[in-house]
Amino acid sequence: MAEFGKKSVVKNINESNIRRAIREENPFTKTRIAHLTDLSFPTVSRIVDDMLATGEILRNGVDPTTGGRHAMSYIVNPDFAYYLCIFISKPGTLRTLVRNTHGEKVRDKDYPLKSLYVLVDTIDHVVEELVDEYPIKALAIGLPFGISKGRIAFCADFSDPSLKDFPLQEHLEAKFGIRTRVENDMNSMVVGCYNRMIREKNDSMVCVNVGRRGLGCGLYLRGHVIRGFHGFAGEMRHLPVSYDATFDSRLSSNGGATPVEIAQMVAAITCTVDPRVIVFYKHPGTEDVLEEVKDLCERFLPKDVIPELVISDHAQQDFEGGLIHFGKEMLMAGYELVNR
Repeated sequence: MAEFGKKSVVKNINESNIRRAIREENPFTKTRIAHLTDLSFPTVSRIVDDMLATGEILRNGVDPTTGGRHAMSYIVNPDFAYYLCIFISKPGTLRTLVRNTHGEKVRDKDYPLKSLYVLVDTIDHVVEELVDEYPIKALAIGLPFGISKGRIAFCADFSDPSLKDFPLQEHLEAKFGIRTRVENDMNSMVVGCYNRMIREKNDSMVCVNVGRRGLGCGLYLRGHVIRGFHGFAGEMRHLPVSYDATFDSRLSSNGGATPVEIAQMVAAITCTVDPRVIVFYKHPGTEDVLEEVKDLCERFLPKDVIPELVISDHAQQDFEGGLIHFGKEMLMAGYELVNR
């Protein structure tokens, strides 16, 4: 089992704040980081010296921009720690992305995934291979399942019943001692889309995608993914459109969902989380009728609250971008497992 909580909570928080600051201010000095983090100079100095001793940062020479006695300048060592992203890119394929501290590409590689029956074993094999080859300190996994606190909670079709309720995040942290985050694919997608399109902390976005496993929806409000108590928030496939049909069954039928039904879904989302923008990833069932949907929304919503409706063809880019964001966030948080 991995050890938890070896460092104090305060030291973990201070290190995390310093890591965030030095990635925004690179190269940097101790005085500059103390100013940015509001930490005392002695605290910053001790932590920076520790990072220098481990190789996480490197000396960059004397900083000529400071007045008086010139201070030592430092830079982040991009190859000190890597993070690994894993996801199912298409049926039968597990894709891996290895990135360095700066988020730069180290290696991308596909692995065969024979079936979901061997999903956990395949992930174990891939992680074991890559941690032997690279200094991987964080692991981000995106899966087309309902995820609750790192556990595979539900899925439209569990071809392998042993996956249900499997604690994948806990399993990987215990086996490899690496900080791990397991996310629903739509949660990853909405974070990637948010970072690509908005980047404003107090803005709000919803992403809707019709994938191989049905309709999915990701909610990102004021800088946070909304998951709900069971990790079920955004599972719009279950939204009823009549007494005997859900939105997912309507989309998969020959006629597909009508513009009125899509407008009703927009209204349900708006009444619940009130986003500024809803992004629909390209799909024949939605993209050709979105202009009509915008007009139909006025049947159900006050005109002033109707969100901006946008079509995007960047689903895969946003999915990967969200996972990369999660990996980078975990590196900033630190390299030792702590109680969450």
